[in-house]
Amino acid sequence: MIAVIMHRNNVGLQEAVDYVGTLCKASIDRFEHDRQLIPSWGPEIDRDVAVYVRGLQSWIVGSLHWSFESTRYFGMEGASIKKHRIVKLLPRHHDRRKY
Repeated sequence: MIAVIMHRNNVGLQEAVDYVGTLCKASIDRFEHDRQLIPSWGPEIDRDVAVYVRGLQSWIVGSLHWSFESTRYFGMEGASIKKHRIVKLLPRHHDRRKY
């Protein structure tokens, strides 16, 4: 996502990271805000809705943890990246049509 933002917005690495961070925070804030707006339908349905919403939260958190534990995004370096928060990026190709 960072590389896409860098290319699309013609910005550097830090600007792209900041932008994606802002998007993530806005998404979490929107989720928390909308969660407060859930109406009540009575005790039984409210319990079911609460379980569903907790499931959505767990899905988000689980996906984040999975991205570090699997090799899909960070190869064998996931645990180290999760701990140190340092990601080595591949070199930028200016014109991919040549390849």
